[in-house]
Amino acid sequence: MRDNHEGMPEILGAFQDGEQYFGVIAIKLDGVLKKFCFGVSRKSYSTLKKILQLRPFDMMPGLKHRYFVAGVTYRIIDRKKPDFAEFEIGVRVEQDKNGGTVSVKSPKNLALNLNWFYELKDFNKAEHLPEVE
Repeated sequence: MRDNHEGMPEILGAFQDGEQYFGVIAIKLDGVLKKFCFGVSRKSYSTLKKILQLRPFDMMPGLKHRYFVAGVTYRIIDRKKPDFAEFEIGVRVEQDKNGGTVSVKSPKNLALNLNWFYELKDFNKAEHLPEVE
């Protein structure tokens, strides 16, 4: 496991707009940083909000934490139903010089979306997503 966030997408936020839910992620490829907004389910929105509240180090309010996608894992729970799997997102949390990775249970669609961003090597494949500032 890496000891820094180099090459990992950063989870920047999650928000609701009317009845729709969104996540915001930043990706740096070849020195170029882009931020994208992507639609998520209500359950995925709740998971993103949970991630953005992780405080594995100092709990003092006001301290800046950053959250990076460190990978996605899954395990099949019932071999007779391989589509029924449990997904976890590896989240690297950084606060100042402290950093570590925690696992967060995730809905399948969020795990697969974040894994897609994690594996993205070409911004052209993300041109369908709105960029944000």
